Amino acid sequence: MKKILISASMIVAMAVLVIGATGAFFSDTETSTGNTFSAGAIDLKIDSTATYNGQVVTAATWQEKDLLPTADKFFNFADIKPGDSGENTISLHVINNDAWVCAQVSNLTDFENGQTEPEDSVDLTAGVNEGELSSTMLWKVWRDDGTGEGGIEGDNIQNGDEPTLTEGNPVNGVLSIYDSTTGTGALSGDTTAYIGVEWSLPSASGNETQTDSMTGDISFYVEQSRNNDQFVCGSIENQEPVRTVLGLENKDIDDTWDPYLGDGTYGTLSFISSHPTFDYTLDAYGLVADTSYSIIYYADPWPGNNPGALIGTFTTDSSGNGNTSGDVELGTDLPNTADANYPGGAKIWVIKTSEYTPNSVNTWPVGVESLFENNLIIYDDTDL
Repeated sequence: MKKILISASMIVAMAVLVIGATGAFFSDTETSTGNTFSAGAIDLKIDSTATYNGQVVTAATWQEKDLLPTADKFFNFADIKPGDSGENTISLHVINNDAWVCAQVSNLTDFENGQTEPEDSVDLTAGVNEGELSSTMLWKVWRDDGTGEGGIEGDNIQNGDEPTLTEGNPVNGVLSIYDSTTGTGALSGDTTAYIGVEWSLPSASGNETQTDSMTGDISFYVEQSRNNDQFVCGSIENQEPVRTVLGLENKDIDDTWDPYLGDGTYGTLSFISSHPTFDYTLDAYGLVADTSYSIIYYADPWPGNNPGALIGTFTTDSSGNGNTSGDVELGTDLPNTADANYPGGAKIWVIKTSEYTPNSVNTWPVGVESLFENNLIIYDDTDL
């Protein structure tokens, strides 16, 4: 029995030795903390320099910015005549990342606008959309990139070997400015591209264009070039529509209509300004807690039912904040022609639901507890 106990003691001692030896191995630890993936960004900003018969057009000249679709127009002329011409240098600024760049002309429409006696004698087409400007005006678009001897980048003149992108009568279509087919590579991030646009109504054009007009939309689209080597400009119609953002504030509506700035009560309404339905998102802050609110189109005069419209409703949380979105069939442009603010724009109010009945305000709102537009908006219901 004694021998067995001794043997057991030896086994325990050996175990201790083994454990001690294991703790003495050489070792090292390297640690990498806070590993992060952050998505990059692409943002297109545009500036414009326009002239008409050699004179600067202030309304079509602006510094680098995001465009307001219904407000910023490259071309807006009401009284052009044979022999008139103009030029616009459009600067494209791609922020942060290299990108392909496309342009699109869409919704190009001619209007006859009736006929004067001189036009009637030479123009046999008198339909509403049978004006002749699109088939008479001449346009040229070039990349004002300073290519070739004598080329000067962004100087509003086509010189050197600066390439023509398109010319002739204006038509709907997509224009490749920088894509895999242009041989230029992508537009480098944080650089500027210049596009020259020249137009004229030839002196040889006659009375057939009297009173005619032409409208159209111009869009620019950028897409990342990294991992996208074979990109070719296509229709922009399937891209996410541009949204207009409207600021809202509570106001002293019993006196000056001045906003109560910095008090924590405010909102933003984003919407698609040209769409079959009024597609919107509202974020509101600092209103009365746990209260139902209505978003309305208020059409002057009082009580706002000329015709006015209910856009949506929501209920604030315990902090007075609320968020809602919708896609509403309003059945009218904003503003409606019966609105006293037509054609300048439409008012958007966010008031307590208890202060509103269908299309009509029934009680003068409490200004400090409501939200009102910072500026009038324009919305085109494309179903009408």
